[in-house]
Amino acid sequence: MTLLTVLTPNLLRLVLYSRQNITDVLLHSMKTANDDRITQAEKYFSLLNDNAMGLEIKETTNGGIIIVALTIITVSRNRHQIDDCEPQYLTQTVWKFHSLLEKWRRLNSSLQIRMSICNVDGDVSSYDEANALSKFVPMFSRFNQSHVSLVHVLEKEKQDYVFCLNSSLNIHQEAGYVFLVEDDALPGDSLFEVLQHILQRHIQRSYYRGEFRPKSSDIAYVKFFHPEWLLDFASFQPERIPELVAYTVILSTVLMAAVYIVSCRFSLPTSSMDLLWRKAFMISMVVVLACGRSRISEWRRFASPHLYSYTPSPSCCTQALLFPRASALLAVNYLSNVACEQNFGKDSALDNMLNDLQLPAYLVQPNTFTHIGLYSTLRNHIVNPLVL
Repeated sequence: MTLLTVLTPNLLRLVLYSRQNITDVLLHSMKTANDDRITQAEKYFSLLNDNAMGLEIKETTNGGIIIVALTIITVSRNRHQIDDCEPQYLTQTVWKFHSLLEKWRRLNSSLQIRMSICNVDGDVSSYDEANALSKFVPMFSRFNQSHVSLVHVLEKEKQDYVFCLNSSLNIHQEAGYVFLVEDDALPGDSLFEVLQHILQRHIQRSYYRGEFRPKSSDIAYVKFFHPEWLLDFASFQPERIPELVAYTVILSTVLMAAVYIVSCRFSLPTSSMDLLWRKAFMISMVVVLACGRSRISEWRRFASPHLYSYTPSPSCCTQALLFPRASALLAVNYLSNVACEQNFGKDSALDNMLNDLQLPAYLVQPNTFTHIGLYSTLRNHIVNPLVL
């Protein structure tokens, strides 16, 4: 095995995650996948009857129920400014959430989701995609008529976020949590199982000395998506290096076991086992680094949700954040008194909130969402959704 062979996966990942590298092949592949999801979504909604929305707002008064207000923040994309593509991210995201909820409600009643759409588009009446989906999912809007924002685009985005968070609290007053999701964050199939596990094991109860104990929510938020290129072993996050060493030890142990079996079977000399162990350890570390932490962590999905990790959250990105109600109120108040500007967006403001209010935030891994947004509302051009 040559060094080039070992490093090839990481080299490909570096190309894939390059901000400057949206090749024609990659762009075509992403647009094809986008069109396929739109086709599935349109077929799904065409089969729904008018009573589907009633399922979304059904309430219960049973004790022990966890209620989460799931709010999808949306704004129209592209509008033929770049090309003729209509990405319809909201259609895809609502389709996936709606179909997952249909299955979830039949299997579970202890976690209930109140889904709604928060429309922050400046021209509500012409946002046909959102208006069409309001037949199936309740929608509320920031603006009642055409609106031209005069503030910086990052400040407008922050104001939109505050509006959606605050409105979710007011509309869903029975909800203990607000799950704020951006419209180009596509949920994975196991999202609600993972969400329930995180709520029950980490937020509402803590595991201490072999037993679960109730506790109050003392966290700012839980992040359910983070760009994969920021999840690798090279990081200041405290859990990354121990994970690297652990994976390396496991792989090198497997290699040494294979060497031992072969040496015993074919009577090979084993006098230099210490040297072999050191070589196996170094080779294993190169292999683990080449494969990357995100790829290796995929094994956690096979035992979903119990082996998903729950670690302190790094900075950046707000595609999918779960706020306990008390923390959501704090976030609304804090963000309302902060102005965003160039190179200082709402994610940076949230980072400052954590420091100023001394609140922890956590990240669930592996990702339970996929970022599908090629068309950026902030940059007005095509971006690599695998990077942002």
